[in-house]
Amino acid sequence: MSVRYGIIGLGGIAQVFAGALKAVQNAELTAVASSSRERAESFSRKFNTAKIYDSYTELILDKDVDVVYVALTHNFHYDIVKKCIENGKAVLCEKPLTTNRKNAEELIALSRKKKVLLMEAMWTRCLPSFQKAKKWVDEGRIGDVRLIDAKFCFNAPYDPKHRLFNPELAGGSLYDTGVYVIEFTTGILGEKPEKVSGFATIADTGVDDFAVINMTFKRGTLAMLSCGTRANVNKDARIYGTNGNIVVYEFFSSRKCELYDNDNNLVESFEDNCRDGFIHQIRHFSNLFESGKLESDIIPLEDTAACAEVFDELLKQWRIV
Repeated sequence: MSVRYGIIGLGGIAQVFAGALKAVQNAELTAVASSSRERAESFSRKFNTAKIYDSYTELILDKDVDVVYVALTHNFHYDIVKKCIENGKAVLCEKPLTTNRKNAEELIALSRKKKVLLMEAMWTRCLPSFQKAKKWVDEGRIGDVRLIDAKFCFNAPYDPKHRLFNPELAGGSLYDTGVYVIEFTTGILGEKPEKVSGFATIADTGVDDFAVINMTFKRGTLAMLSCGTRANVNKDARIYGTNGNIVVYEFFSSRKCELYDNDNNLVESFEDNCRDGFIHQIRHFSNLFESGKLESDIIPLEDTAACAEVFDELLKQWRIV
């Protein structure tokens, strides 16, 4: 029997998700909801969806929907996820789950109280190349990890009304791309940072549009991270250890990683031939749901909350309210 998904919010990321859903055997798209009836009907025609709603609440209350995928802009996540959990619906929410630690902790506590599966859609952690790199680290293949260098930056046309730059839609590079480099790092290391600092440039709308982030960890690892929406930057991530290093190519959508020794000799290479990385996330979440799990072991809720805590600290340093 397939896990039945409903999607709330039908923008670009929802289309990617719906396309990947077709390739997962134990999952199907049952219903979609948008504030625009016309958009919902267009989406339904494209992805052959049986049910259309112009009310988010109606989709949440639909008994034929097992899981709600929340693909709205960041500012709506907390309220919609809370409503889903209160009504017993499992939730896969686009990153970031929330924009601050307080709201993240509230949703996590509520999901545990209601015994409802909740997961932030940090799909990059479900990629086989990420899992292979983490395995190499956990096995000590590069010795003690000393430095992680990861960047996720792209060049978007400046538009103060676009979600990337609009503070009313919780815009900013930290929420949009910084979340990925932060959770790449905490996922590889399996711990949250002890200290966080950073610098950012601020757009005219008051949100960050480019940032560098430094983190320290109890094990002695340092992280040097960048996020931004105003310039293209190489997206390969490197993990440096005392006995070698690992390259995760195009880490945001990685299909390949390589392990090198201290003399920069290639020791091992891994490549995944799946062209749609969302498939791995959907398969993982569907398996969690079918197994009656309440939390992912790949994207644990404490990691989500820890990332939100990093948001709080950096925005405080940058004096962004």
